[in-house]
Amino acid sequence: MKKQKKVFDIVFLCHEKDIDILRKNLEFAKKNISSYRKIFIVSKENYFPENKDLIFIPEKNYPFNKIEIAKHAPGGRAGWYYQQFLKLYFLPTVGKRALDNVLVIDADCAFIKETKFFEKDKPLYNFEIGYHDPYYNILEKVFGFGNQLKNKSGTVHHMLYQRKYILEILDLVRKKWKKELWQVIMKNADKDTVSGFSEQELYLNYVLKYHKGNVVVRRIKFVDFPYNGAFWVSVFKSLGYHYIASHDYLQKQRFSALRAPIIEFFKVLGLKIFIKRMLIKLKVLKKK
Repeated sequence: MKKQKKVFDIVFLCHEKDIDILRKNLEFAKKNISSYRKIFIVSKENYFPENKDLIFIPEKNYPFNKIEIAKHAPGGRAGWYYQQFLKLYFLPTVGKRALDNVLVIDADCAFIKETKFFEKDKPLYNFEIGYHDPYYNILEKVFGFGNQLKNKSGTVHHMLYQRKYILEILDLVRKKWKKELWQVIMKNADKDTVSGFSEQELYLNYVLKYHKGNVVVRRIKFVDFPYNGAFWVSVFKSLGYHYIASHDYLQKQRFSALRAPIIEFFKVLGLKIFIKRMLIKLKVLKKK
């Protein structure tokens, strides 16, 4: 079998709470992600010193810090915003140590099936059935465009970033607002919601707006599920799922293993968005 060309690097962010799950998901990535070159870990300190194959990037190398983000973030959400800017500023921060294409994967995301991220020279992007209005409201406010995929979301636990488009986004904001992207986002994010911005929505909708012919949107199946042990991996792999996102909050919810398939069922039927909006309108569900 002909060896595929290595065209991108992989990036994971790691908080202390993510060490164990990331150690496991690194093995999934190495086994099932096609054509990567190196793996970078961005974290406060090097949590994997014994693994010489990983390249550690200290958070202190970045031109901002969590304390600055916290000044403008909703209560308890500074870290959530901070990690998004760590991803968006990764390429300009590390420079040519990384390739021009980087696949940034959430630490709690396990790729359980072989997955490729390029089709010839075009990067491949997944989508979710869903919609979160604040993500697109801030894009409209800061950039002048909204969601380019009707009733579909680009928040899918990973994103392939290309250096040329990241630099375009950062330069666009500097010219228009005379400030850095992270400063503009934190100033304009909706403070009435704890989730007022998505770096994945920004990037995907930007490239679809201005460089649509250079990217490919495809659908691969994934599930938000509390466990990624051998049994569940075999179950979801047999059902055609490419990855499992095992968020720590899911493990704390009651009956989360039962709720996840129900949510998946509503996604397939196309009812998830309708039900969520109706519950918010009736004030049964809060806008997050």
